[in-house]
Amino acid sequence: MGLLVLSTITYGSPNPINLYAKSDHDKGENNDSSKTVASNTADSNNENLQMKDNADSPHDETQVPTHPIVATSPITSNPSMISVPIGKNCATNLSERPNPVEYLTYFNCGHVTKLQNGTTLREFSLVVSEKNVLPITDNKTDPVLYNAWTFNNTIPGPTMRMTQGDLVKITVYNSNSSLHPHSLHMHSIHSGMMDGITGMAGTIPPGGHYTYTFTAAPFGVYPYHCHVAPVQSHINHGLYGAIIIDPKVPRAPAREMVMLMNGYNLKDDYSTNGSATDQPPTASALRTSFEKATEKVEGDNQLYSVNGPAFVYNDHPIQLATGQPYRIYLVNMLEFDLTNSFHLHGNMFEYYPAGTGLNPSYKTDVVELGQGDRGIIEFNYNKPGMYMFHAHITEFTDLGWMGMFNVVNHPDAMTQPVATISSTPVKSHQTMKLHHNQDSPTNINRPPFVPGI
Repeated sequence: MGLLVLSTITYGSPNPINLYAKSDHDKGENNDSSKTVASNTADSNNENLQMKDNADSPHDETQVPTHPIVATSPITSNPSMISVPIGKNCATNLSERPNPVEYLTYFNCGHVTKLQNGTTLREFSLVVSEKNVLPITDNKTDPVLYNAWTFNNTIPGPTMRMTQGDLVKITVYNSNSSLHPHSLHMHSIHSGMMDGITGMAGTIPPGGHYTYTFTAAPFGVYPYHCHVAPVQSHINHGLYGAIIIDPKVPRAPAREMVMLMNGYNLKDDYSTNGSATDQPPTASALRTSFEKATEKVEGDNQLYSVNGPAFVYNDHPIQLATGQPYRIYLVNMLEFDLTNSFHLHGNMFEYYPAGTGLNPSYKTDVVELGQGDRGIIEFNYNKPGMYMFHAHITEFTDLGWMGMFNVVNHPDAMTQPVATISSTPVKSHQTMKLHHNQDSPTNINRPPFVPGI
C-alpha cells in the first residue's frame, strides 16, 4: 500500500548532536532540595495541559495515515564546549515536546517538594493520547507515518528521573478521546495496588485518571509501559518509557544519554485485528484440528529504531570527544522479537545489568537484551573518528536500528564553533501545552492536576 507525499517534516537542523558540550541544564543540578527543577505537574490552581484532537481527521487504525498530527517545540539552548556535567542534568523546560534529537538527553525530574520529615516528594503527570500520527522514519519529504499511542505525545514517553528513597507520585490521565483503557506498569519495587495490572490501577478508562504512589527503590534503570491486553499492541503503539532511580551517592560524573530500543509492526498498527492476546490451545481445539491449534503465529517488525524514528542518529551523528566519560541508560522495549542487542564499534564498554550495581559486571563491545531488559553502559573513546553503534542483528540494522558517534580530539573541540540545534515546528491540528511550577515549597495537600483532556 502506498503512502502519500507529505510536506517537509524536520526534527532538527542538519547539525550533529553535540554531547561534549555543556548545556544550561548542567548548571547546579546536584541538590534537589536547594536547586530549581522544572515540573510537569500543575500547581494548586490546576493549570491545564491542553490537548486538541484533530476533529477533521478521525483516527482510523485500519488505514495508512496520510498526514502527521504532532506537536513540536524548538530547541532554544546553545550548548557551550567541553565539560563534564555534574548532577542529574534535569530538563529545565518541560513544556516542550522533545524531538528525537532532544530526547537523547531529556531527563524529567518532576515537580519536587521537600516534606517536613526530610523526604523528597516527586510528582509527575503522564497523559495518554491515541490521537497522534508521528513520523517513524527520518525522511524529510515522505516519512512513514504511524498511528501512535503516546505518553505526553512522544515515542518513547518521558524519561522520569528520581533518587532512591524519594516518595514518587505519577498521575496517569487517559484522554477523553481515547478508544481504549490504559494503565502504567513500572519495573521496580512497589505494592500490588500500584502494579498497574488489577483494579483501578490496571484499567484507567477514557477520561479517567489514577495516581501511582511508591518509594523509589532500588537504584537502577527500569522500563515502564501500559499493561492493558493485548500488551504487545499497546507497547508497539508507543506506550512505554524509562525510569532512572539514582543512588543516594551519585555515580561518577559523565555525559549521559538514554536509549530505548524499539520497533514497529505496521500490520499491528494498520490492521484492526493485527495483534491479539496469545492463548494456550484448549483440549477441544486440539481434538478439532491439532495442526491449526498448534500452528505458531509469529509477529514481525518492519522497522527498528532507538528513541523513535529509524536511522535518526545515523542522519544526525552524536558528537563525542576523546577522553570524555559517557554513560548510556539502555532499555529494550522491542515487541514481536525475542531479543535485541547493542554493539559499539572500535571500543569496549563496561556494563551494569539493570543498573542496580555500582561496579560493572563485565567489559564487552556487545550486549544482548531480552524484552524489557536494560542496563547501563559506560565508555570513553581515545581515538577520534566516526564509529557506528547498532543492533548486532543484520536485519535490525538494515531496517533502521543504527547510529553514528562522531568522535573528535578533545583539544580540537575547543576551537570548533558552538553547535546550534534547532527544530522546525510541524503544522499540526494538535497542540500540547504543559504549564509547570518551579522547585519551591508548596502545599502537599493541593488537589490533583486535572488537565483538559
